[in-house]
Amino acid sequence: MKKNKSQLLCAAACLGVSMAGHATAQTVSSTQDPQAGPAEIIVTAQKRAQSINDVPVTMTVASGDQLIAAGIASTSDLAKVVPGLSAQPSPLNTPIYTLRGVGFFEYSLGATPTVAIYNDEVPLPFGAMTKAAGLDLERVEVLKGPQGTLFGQNTTGGAINFIAAKPTDAFEAGINVSYGRFNTIDMQGFVSGPLGDTLKGRAAFRYKRSDDWQVNPFRTDTLGAVREAQGKLLLDWQPSDRLKFAFNVNGWIDKSDSQAPQLVDAFISAPGNSNADAIAALPALPSTGNRDADWSTTGDFGTKRLPLKHDDNFIQASIRADYEVTDDITLTSISAYAHYKTDSIQDYDGTALNIADLHSKGKIDTFSQELRLSGKTGRLIWTLGGSYEYDSVDDAYMFYAQDASTNFVAGLRGGPVIAINDQRIKTAAVFGNLEYEIVDDLSIIAGARYTDRRAHQVRAGNFGSAAPFLGERNLDPAIYSFANVFTFLQTVLPPVVENPITLTPSDNIVFGEDGYPIVKPITARLNEDNVSWRAGINYKTANRGLIYATISKGYKAGSFPTTGGATLREYAPVRQESLLSYEVGFKQPLLGRRLQVNGAAFYYDYKDKQLRGRVLNPVFGPLDALVQIPKSRVIGFEGEIQAEPIDGLQIHVAATYIDTKIQQFTGYNQAGTLSDYSGFRFPFSPKWSIISDVQYDWALNDALNAFVGASSMTNSSTTASIGDIPQLAIKGYTLVDMRAGLHAPDDSWRFSVWGRNVFNTTYWSSANQSQDVYVRFMGRPVTYGASFSYRF
Repeated sequence: MKKNKSQLLCAAACLGVSMAGHATAQTVSSTQDPQAGPAEIIVTAQKRAQSINDVPVTMTVASGDQLIAAGIASTSDLAKVVPGLSAQPSPLNTPIYTLRGVGFFEYSLGATPTVAIYNDEVPLPFGAMTKAAGLDLERVEVLKGPQGTLFGQNTTGGAINFIAAKPTDAFEAGINVSYGRFNTIDMQGFVSGPLGDTLKGRAAFRYKRSDDWQVNPFRTDTLGAVREAQGKLLLDWQPSDRLKFAFNVNGWIDKSDSQAPQLVDAFISAPGNSNADAIAALPALPSTGNRDADWSTTGDFGTKRLPLKHDDNFIQASIRADYEVTDDITLTSISAYAHYKTDSIQDYDGTALNIADLHSKGKIDTFSQELRLSGKTGRLIWTLGGSYEYDSVDDAYMFYAQDASTNFVAGLRGGPVIAINDQRIKTAAVFGNLEYEIVDDLSIIAGARYTDRRAHQVRAGNFGSAAPFLGERNLDPAIYSFANVFTFLQTVLPPVVENPITLTPSDNIVFGEDGYPIVKPITARLNEDNVSWRAGINYKTANRGLIYATISKGYKAGSFPTTGGATLREYAPVRQESLLSYEVGFKQPLLGRRLQVNGAAFYYDYKDKQLRGRVLNPVFGPLDALVQIPKSRVIGFEGEIQAEPIDGLQIHVAATYIDTKIQQFTGYNQAGTLSDYSGFRFPFSPKWSIISDVQYDWALNDALNAFVGASSMTNSSTTASIGDIPQLAIKGYTLVDMRAGLHAPDDSWRFSVWGRNVFNTTYWSSANQSQDVYVRFMGRPVTYGASFSYRF
């Protein structure tokens, strides 16, 4: 606790000396009075161009240049510049986002996040699609709180919209090359300009590679290599003054190593079974720094296993058409298709044994269409529209667990099993938003969206044989399955059946309520609808600031889990959750925009919060299942200061405080403890989140400028599970980055040296209990390097 307090004090001390690159970067789309301070920031948070001080939403905006300077290579890295946002890695390589305490730690491929991600207003509906959305950006806008009216379903936490840098009227090109620790090379560049009288284009690329950063203290072995490539092509065509089209195709390939977790402690799921004593006697890591971990190199029954890598790829294509019906009315159509595919191997037990290792395969195909009409009629600004989305998700993983205590039952030994969850989802919605200026500077807003979602689980279950999944291997299905174990369990588990079914390795092995196994794949439907809405009042102050109050309600859709359960209970879906938000806030530019002060206070009334929890099985111990917290709440406030007290000195500080509380829930935590958890806080929800940055830029002479800067990110302590399990605690930490360099006065070239996590702070962002172990995912150690950029 003392250490956490010292970290918070350190962050507070940095408030006056940290994060100016942020403020500088936010002036990307603006006009500026040469006598004033930072330029006015223009955003599209309400799907029209506005000053950020006119938008009644707490939001963070960062430019593409700032993201590059901060080393932000993925959506998960945005936590470095967005207070209140956290991102956790997961067993199936799907990032989990939590904003203001609102998140859903569920790693099934078809699970929708509470924080919706958009690429130029095109939805990326599943977390796995979002990992590399940050290529060649103009800016990113992070909106906090429910955004269901304009940005659709699954926004109980907020929305992140990546805005691509657009094709230019004149030829431009640029390249950025960075080299750092672990032999890391990061190259990215773009070329942009006219292709004809009515056609403009822009192409961008990024390639990143690095060597291993994790080390195994028990043997000479390393892990953690990065191999990533991204590409983007934009075409803007304007055949007439009133009609224009924007085409965007982007994609990425990721063939990096899977991160190995760090073993924290043993947790024997099935005491008394074979291997339980051996697992309990596993040696502790000799050191627990950021780089230390252990992992297995063999598969089931000693076979050589594929390496701990993932082979993921994603491609998205969209076309947007804007037609000006009149000078004040615009018709917009956005059509998009996206495809994602993964084949990944993960070690999830942090040991040399096969206790909880995963081989996951899956793919997602999604089509979306939005059509909206927007305009201005007198004092009324309005938007009306509709949207449709079709998602096809095929999700499967094989669970290597032959060394786990749960793999041995009454002298019988099971093999790996396949968990399958294939879904087809149709979502349709209609929406509208109104903003009416009652009198000068005083306006009211109102919006609503009706959503109808129909999810069909076409195949799910826990299949006995892994042989079909691994096709390339010649495996003996008689031993490479759990069929023999489940055949025996029919005779001992209540309700005991009179005529047990002899299961074969190709059967589904999930027990039904009557005690018999369900040998065919499970099918189910989850049809839901809701009305999300927003209402508020805005007052524009004389200094071009804003005071606002809003009430909004958002929903997150229900979900089917991908899990290797033993009974139907583990496969039960969760229904939609809802969040009612009350927020008041202000945005005030002062001293000729030399100082910007923002603040907000909010209260969330949370119903049916979704959670990946546990149910207790008498044979296998705690098993994964989706559960819901009937009633909970969040209270919090945010504050932000951006300042340019003198030319060249830019300061940015932002902080979020949240107090989360479960008000009603009785169930199991990750350790399988049944209790009333009323009064406990949410997982992955630190009370304090603070980011800060300072940069000073000055002229050395007429041809050369210099800069120096530092930034920090502080999170107070939190937990990865309800119930405050010590092994799943996430300690508070502060990370500090530094940078310095030279650049041309017109910024046509820039050279910098930098360090990230310069004090080599040991920290972790996620922890979990799986099978017989507690593990945690460590953050990166100190890195350092140099970057050079050139603009043509």
